Amino acid sequence: MVVSKALAKASAKASSLKPEIRLAQALSEFEASLTQEQKTTFRTLKSQSVSTAPTPSDVMRLTAEVDRRMSKKFSGQCFGPRFTNFLQGVQQFAALGDVVVGGSQNLIACGVWSLVRMSLLSIVSMSNYVDSLSSIFMDIGRSTPRHQAISVLYPQSTKLQSYLSEYFIVVVALCRYLFNFGQKSILQQFTSSLNDGDLRAFRTDLDKWALSITNEMQFNEAQESSGFRALSRSMFKSASHQQKFATKNRVLDFCSTYDHEIVWKQTRKAGNTSLYTHFVEYEKWRDSSHSCTLICTGKLGSGKSVLLANIVDDLNLSTEKERPLVTYFFCRHDIPESLQARVILGSLARQLLRTVDDHEILLDTCEDTHTSGDTDKILELILQGYPPDHKAYFVIDGLDECDDEERRVLVQAIGEIQGKLNVLVCASFRVEPNNGLQSITHHLLSTRIVPLPEKNPDIDAFIEADLRRCLDQELLTIGDATLIIDIQDALVAGSQGMFLWAALQIRSLCGMKTDHDIREALTDLPQNLSETFTRILYKSGSPDRPLQAKTLQLVLTACRPLTTGELREALSVTPSDTTWDPSRLLNNVHSALAYCGCLLTVDEEESTVRVVHHSVKQYFLHGLDDARHIGFTIEDAQVTMADIVITYLAYGVFETQMTKTAIRPIMARSAPSRILQSTMGSSSTRQLAMRLLGSRKQPTFDLSKTLAEARGSSNAKPEHVFTFYAYAKTYWQDHIWYVSGKDHRIHKLSVNLIETRRSELRALDTFSGMKCRRAAKHNMRLLNLLYQEHRTPHGQIEEMQYTLHTPLMWAIHHGDRDAVETLLKAGIDVNDGGGFSRVDWDFSEESIIQPTLTPLIQAVRRKDKDIVELLLENDKLDLNARDSERRTALEWALKRRDDDIIKLLLNDDRTGFDGTLMGGMTPLTAAASQGDKDIIQLFLGNSKVYIGQADTENRTALMMAALNGHKDVVKLLLATYDASVSSWFKESTKGIPSHRHIEPATRSSYINAADDEGKTALMMAASNGHEDVVELLLATNDVNINHVDMERETAWDLAREHKNIVEMLQSYSLRVAMDRLGKMIEKIN
Repeated sequence: MVVSKALAKASAKASSLKPEIRLAQALSEFEASLTQEQKTTFRTLKSQSVSTAPTPSDVMRLTAEVDRRMSKKFSGQCFGPRFTNFLQGVQQFAALGDVVVGGSQNLIACGVWSLVRMSLLSIVSMSNYVDSLSSIFMDIGRSTPRHQAISVLYPQSTKLQSYLSEYFIVVVALCRYLFNFGQKSILQQFTSSLNDGDLRAFRTDLDKWALSITNEMQFNEAQESSGFRALSRSMFKSASHQQKFATKNRVLDFCSTYDHEIVWKQTRKAGNTSLYTHFVEYEKWRDSSHSCTLICTGKLGSGKSVLLANIVDDLNLSTEKERPLVTYFFCRHDIPESLQARVILGSLARQLLRTVDDHEILLDTCEDTHTSGDTDKILELILQGYPPDHKAYFVIDGLDECDDEERRVLVQAIGEIQGKLNVLVCASFRVEPNNGLQSITHHLLSTRIVPLPEKNPDIDAFIEADLRRCLDQELLTIGDATLIIDIQDALVAGSQGMFLWAALQIRSLCGMKTDHDIREALTDLPQNLSETFTRILYKSGSPDRPLQAKTLQLVLTACRPLTTGELREALSVTPSDTTWDPSRLLNNVHSALAYCGCLLTVDEEESTVRVVHHSVKQYFLHGLDDARHIGFTIEDAQVTMADIVITYLAYGVFETQMTKTAIRPIMARSAPSRILQSTMGSSSTRQLAMRLLGSRKQPTFDLSKTLAEARGSSNAKPEHVFTFYAYAKTYWQDHIWYVSGKDHRIHKLSVNLIETRRSELRALDTFSGMKCRRAAKHNMRLLNLLYQEHRTPHGQIEEMQYTLHTPLMWAIHHGDRDAVETLLKAGIDVNDGGGFSRVDWDFSEESIIQPTLTPLIQAVRRKDKDIVELLLENDKLDLNARDSERRTALEWALKRRDDDIIKLLLNDDRTGFDGTLMGGMTPLTAAASQGDKDIIQLFLGNSKVYIGQADTENRTALMMAALNGHKDVVKLLLATYDASVSSWFKESTKGIPSHRHIEPATRSSYINAADDEGKTALMMAASNGHEDVVELLLATNDVNINHVDMERETAWDLAREHKNIVEMLQSYSLRVAMDRLGKMIEKIN
């Protein structure tokens, strides 16, 4: 504890000095302890940091440099990402120097960055300690201050400034300690070793100051809206700095709040590879000066993700004078959010735009909230904000995990970016039949495709490195040393370039007890991944198959990876039993994980449980290599998770969790074991249990006092922290669709959950289709309840004319034909649109009246022919139902001018034609008014349509066509009148005695019919100057040009402003007169 005592002594001596001064002193002391050569290096680093503040790219560059140096000594192992979180905190602190007035703080902050950089690179040489030291920095990184708002709040809080200085005083001391240790010879390191007590002391101090910083940040953020911040604005270089940083944060948060680094770190830790250095196409792509694309293809398990994670490092170590910006995104099969085009593009945008200075010009594009699904705005931000002459890389892994539509939207947007900016894209894609690769290459610029070789040269090195690691850590034990050669040869021969296959075989071999077992296994290695998974599950799950299945089901269906604590609690839940019983908690969740063999892994940094590779999930849920796990289906897994979440949230403890209950004395002989288990953690329980072993001989031993001392006080925190609650509260809406439909207890809990948490209900989106279809098949009652809650008006409805209040309406809105079909088969009301009006909900006069839609009208409005056909197949469909604006489906089809849907409606015997539309027109007159000749032909081809039908103003289709000058429609109506009337007459008089038949109007009567104002088709055409129409009507020789309307005017009067029409009428009048004269003369003769 020499260092700890020295620190304490120095701290006491300098306690009167300000933290900022003591931090500067610590840096000076570090520099003074260096050799002359080291001082030169340190000063150069510091000078570079002062001139250009470190950025997130510098963190990635330093991490890559650490890994590159380590890879020379540790082969397949990768430790660099363990430092990332810690380095980000240091980088943010170094960047603060550019915010505050004065240069001294800038020198200090950049000095810390330079010291940390120099120290970490020295650790690389400490081969015996690099694993443990990188783990220490990973643990420190969990609490390292990395708050985005620090740049805004730092100048206004003297406490925050002091706490950060105190934190980095400890950082400097730790790095100096490690740097000095690294300068020792290997022999000196071996004889002295690192002091665990010293390292724990550093950890304790860092955690203490990190907590103080977090608390101060929370306090300052609470003050942010109170005007308190105005007191310290003088500390900024200018009054606009605070607004500048706030604007930047708002723009970046609008782009994305998704943590893209986690998946990259997890993937990068999987191993090192230099395979890309063998690809000529990679070098050409990397060094290109203009937008282009590189796509790495390979089969399942061939190492594509690890390859791209290494490429990110290689690009960050670029030696170009103007270093390009490297952005990346790694899709994850078990994080649905990461498979959305909006999230991927938004994350790339954030990485791009955090490097630009002016965010004010981008602010107008950003709305108050993060809008999911809106890629257009993100695209606009990128094109508007990022300089077109700056080279940038996009590295995107796992595009094949996205569904076709999301991938199409993303690739199309990236292609547009490439066309306007200098962006080089590198992506991975799985080799499978009909996998959509061509659609990607079509949209992206200058695409090069690089297939990963079947015999990957890295596979040999990977197998050797993994075997060395297992031997070194005594995970693999063999009696005959030469057996390791047989193992290596068998794995290289059987891997077929699949790293995952090789890794799983090695883990399986590690579990074998004898050389004989290992040799037997080598003679019968599985041929593919699915066979490997089957064997692992069979062997590992035999002690407890139900627990194995339950564990896998929860991991596979979680909306995000569960932590070990969350999984432990979820496994303790018995569906429909709402009594919280801590005795059901697994004492060690790793026992459940062990039943799943090596197919599950726990992330060392996040403590999250996930499948070792996405192919494992594919094997369970959809099948792999023409085989699938038969223990349970995807629906079984979803039901298990749903029932657990619903039951868990029904526990009565959450309302009273914060209640502090006094501890009453309990005698040792009568103390129930559950008190021990619920009160203490596993290690504490173990220690306390050993302490209590001898207490039974003391009948008056006060167990409650001992428990209180172990917990700290009688007013300690709640006995159990419910770790699964945050997950269940956030994602219950995603799981509730799958609850058991036949279990009335679960249904009752579900109903209660919806009713009590109605304020949490989120808007349904395009990703709800599969859930909707599933619920329609198994639990229609719950489905209706969910939509009833969604239709309840919460506050003001903004700019919404139509909403989606039933599952059927939702499915139609999103064009989900499969969901519509499932809902109809389940017996949903085909006519219920779920609309409401002011009367229904007793709205105020200021409220919006919600129009009522029917499902058919909704489908017609969306011009969805396929769904219209589905609806028409239902016998209970009301084709003539009207919405609140009195429009029918047919009228909407006319309004949308959709010939296909109009034809479908016309051909259905249930469609009525005798009613009037909105505005008093008939369907036929409406079509004539619009001049839709094709639609008119559809109408006239239907024998139920009467060509002479008039609207509420007694206007026929001929009048409306003449009025609007639609020559072709007029010509069609005149040409087909006789045939159309004949067909209609036969249809309409079926079954009616002939003596009751009412003869239709003659052709002449039709042409000369007048509306309520007494105007005929000729008068309307003449009044509006439609010469072609007048000519057509006159050519019939049946038109009456002298008809007088209600205003005592004729066609002559109405055409007085149209000279040509007047002449046409005169000519027609003369011709009629001559014909009459001729007939009279002929009659006389």
